[in-house]
Amino acid sequence: MKVSTAITGLLFLLVLNMLLGAEEIPKFGKVSDEELQMTAIPEDPEADAVVLFDVGDLRIREGSEKYYLTMERHTRVKILTEKGKDYASVSIPFWHEDRIHDLKAHTVLPNGKKIKMDKKAVFEEKVDKTGYKKFALPGVEVGAVIEYTYKLESDYLYNLEPWFFQNNEFTRLSQYSVIVLPYFGYSVFFRNTLDMEPETEDILDPQQRRKLTRYIWRMKDQPPIRKEPYMRTLNDYRAAINFQIREFKSPYAYHKYISDWPDLVKEMREHYDRNLDDDKSLKEIVQSEAPDSLRAPERIKNLYAFVRDQIETGERGYRAVEKSPEDVLKDRQGTGVEKNLLLVNLLMLAGFDAHPLLISTRYNGRIVEQQPRLTQFNYMLAYAKYGSRTYVLDTRYSYCPFNLLPVDDLVETGLVINKGTGGFIQIPKPRALNMLHCANNLTLSEAGHLNGEAMVRFEGYRALVAREKIRDADEKEFVEELLKDRFSNAAIDSFEISGLEDMEAPLYLKVRYQVPEFAQVVGDMIYLPAPVLNYHQSNPFEREHRYYPVEFAYSLASTDEVSLTLPEGFQVAELPEGLSNRQKAFDLTYMTTWEAGEGSVTVKRQFMRQREMYSPREYRPLRDFYDKIVGSDNSQLVLSRAGDGTALQE
Repeated sequence: MKVSTAITGLLFLLVLNMLLGAEEIPKFGKVSDEELQMTAIPEDPEADAVVLFDVGDLRIREGSEKYYLTMERHTRVKILTEKGKDYASVSIPFWHEDRIHDLKAHTVLPNGKKIKMDKKAVFEEKVDKTGYKKFALPGVEVGAVIEYTYKLESDYLYNLEPWFFQNNEFTRLSQYSVIVLPYFGYSVFFRNTLDMEPETEDILDPQQRRKLTRYIWRMKDQPPIRKEPYMRTLNDYRAAINFQIREFKSPYAYHKYISDWPDLVKEMREHYDRNLDDDKSLKEIVQSEAPDSLRAPERIKNLYAFVRDQIETGERGYRAVEKSPEDVLKDRQGTGVEKNLLLVNLLMLAGFDAHPLLISTRYNGRIVEQQPRLTQFNYMLAYAKYGSRTYVLDTRYSYCPFNLLPVDDLVETGLVINKGTGGFIQIPKPRALNMLHCANNLTLSEAGHLNGEAMVRFEGYRALVAREKIRDADEKEFVEELLKDRFSNAAIDSFEISGLEDMEAPLYLKVRYQVPEFAQVVGDMIYLPAPVLNYHQSNPFEREHRYYPVEFAYSLASTDEVSLTLPEGFQVAELPEGLSNRQKAFDLTYMTTWEAGEGSVTVKRQFMRQREMYSPREYRPLRDFYDKIVGSDNSQLVLSRAGDGTALQE
């Protein structure tokens, strides 16, 4: 196997150790006294668990009628804390047509006792075309070692199984070996690691009486990559290796596969072209929804709305389509990708420069443009160009307006699949004021109960997310969740939602509610938390240091205007200080004001974050900014009974 490599532009600031010489992997069940007696590791004293080893052995095999691959995996983890017991719940992802078998797992207690997992404890789930084998190891306690092994079998040889050398916890040893038949040539791509030359060893294939080569990549003592708040995906930062077939060359056949971006664009364009139509029914849709008498932007918008609203979305879809646009229109149903190809088809018939656009969604990870690798992409959008304006559209969700993309599509780049060599484009950032405005009229009783009426306006992505939540649950659940984010024991008296079906307009909510015992009553004093709906109870950025960017999906703003009527006979004894904190360099603004009136208090709160990404160097000031917000949002208004001498002095 001839190996070619490519390196991502993002490298960890760490040394990745590669062992020389053979590494003996303990057999399943052979747990050492050292592993059982371990209570912590010096490299990561606060670790909840440590991956003692994670080993994968992949091999392409020749059957009587086909080639296929097998991958055997053996993983051993030491549990160090109560939280570390979460690692006893295991989920193994696999492509829906692959097979997983010979699954074994057990727990080894600190005293050496072994508890074998019952095969009945294993169950399977499927999401779209991905399956998950799930199980929980039995009898796990702090100090135990958990261990599992399984075999995966697949007929899919285009991409070999990828391997991640880093995990959520410190990893003592991560090793991956690959054996391929002489006919196959693969490109090897590294991510978040320096290029590594594999260790090699010759082995004998007893069936064919030929020599094969085993390629081994091995890393030791890998630091953990843990999920942080507002991190897109761990895959953007974990050291990994990927494989993509480059050629197949046997005595009887030769086939060249993708080796560069033009090859990839050509292959995907041929796939999409086989499904594009100029059917009469498609032309009739163009004539009825986008006549030439309309302006071009309106024609594009109408075709988008037609596909979004008139075609039901099944699964999300991946890169490829199984149904042609004609069939999607006939069935009035398709995957998100199939709907988007239908939109591309309609736009082309309407005379627009339109093409499929491959992307990698936020949860899938960023595209490395130096690696012409198809598996980097997991979704397809519709792309159209008119004059100087670029349109990037996704018809998957019925609640997504024309000027926005679904949140998971908010990525920087996409690959245009045209009839030429294609090319990467910068995806235009949707322009929207993502505002949540709350106007609240509240009345506080002498017993500390709150009665309120709120008018809430959702704009931009705040409206999109609200409509999504209403679709996934129902209107009442949505309103309850909104109130209980701030008032944990709120009870709804009545509510009304308007603008739900007009995707291009704000969404409105009017709600009457009660909050029993919201304020604390102590004798003649009442202590009232800030009664605003937009509220930070705690700082999402708990860690003192962060080594990866903070990545919000979109900018946002919120305002609160609260008019609070005090209980009769009470006055303001202590008014919280207002706060004005504007950080121009970080595009952050936060302001609160408190004003006491005759028998009332007015509170105004404003928050605005105009940027989506903050570098690790900007993490400390961002964290400090949120600390100040939390302090202000958790301030208290103090009331006293009139005439007790504790009234607020002007």
